[in-house]
Amino acid sequence: MIYNTCINILSIDNLSNYLNSELLNELYFIPKKVDKKLIDEKLNDPEYIGKVNRTINLYKNLGLEKFISGKIANFELDTCQRIKSYKMYLIIGLDTTTIYSFEYNGEDVSVLLLESIDGNMEKLDILLAHEFTHWVRKQSFQKDIFEKSLGERFIVEGIGCNYSREIVPNKKDCEYCFVNDSVVTWVKNNIDKVEEKMMGHLETNELMSDFFYMFADTRITKMPARVGYVYGYLKVKDYLEKNNLRIRDIINKDWKEILTF
Repeated sequence: MIYNTCINILSIDNLSNYLNSELLNELYFIPKKVDKKLIDEKLNDPEYIGKVNRTINLYKNLGLEKFISGKIANFELDTCQRIKSYKMYLIIGLDTTTIYSFEYNGEDVSVLLLESIDGNMEKLDILLAHEFTHWVRKQSFQKDIFEKSLGERFIVEGIGCNYSREIVPNKKDCEYCFVNDSVVTWVKNNIDKVEEKMMGHLETNELMSDFFYMFADTRITKMPARVGYVYGYLKVKDYLEKNNLRIRDIINKDWKEILTF
């Protein structure tokens, strides 16, 4: 089920009321720990308002819920995986993130921030493809795929990033990993340091924040944030290429079979 929360945002006043609503508080401000003081700043930012207006104008007549459902149906056919159920909320946020999952009213839900796409359909495909692989693995393993273990998280995100690459080919690695290009370069140049740090921790979640959180105080000198997305992407990409496979062949594979050294 897809819930489009922002169909009727057509003015600054409506946007302000929307951003201050209880629904947005529960879906966005509380789980993402976004300071509501940022609302006034964004409402006075012409670049942000332009992005929101472009987003609304593009999607208001598209039938966005049906459009996204069709994309997900195509992913199911491509991967031979059927999602039993899912809930996705489409929101306008404050341009702080792209897509995320959390527990809402006792259910796992995904939240897609439409302003992060800025009217670019390829960005939408990249985000949806990535999130789809998370749904498959959560459904298959029936466990917390994000916080259970570092090894699982590397492969979870690596599979997601590589499926985005399959769906929207010929982009830069950083676009699939949701980081700056400098982060990709750092990981490629320091992969030995990354692997040295993770050894002995792959079956725990002790270093999860170091490798995956946006504002982590990492314990490797000069290591940028969100390195885990890039490392997982590179390891899964290498595994696929060496074995002449696609994501549909490994989407349910145990992380220990993929993350080898």
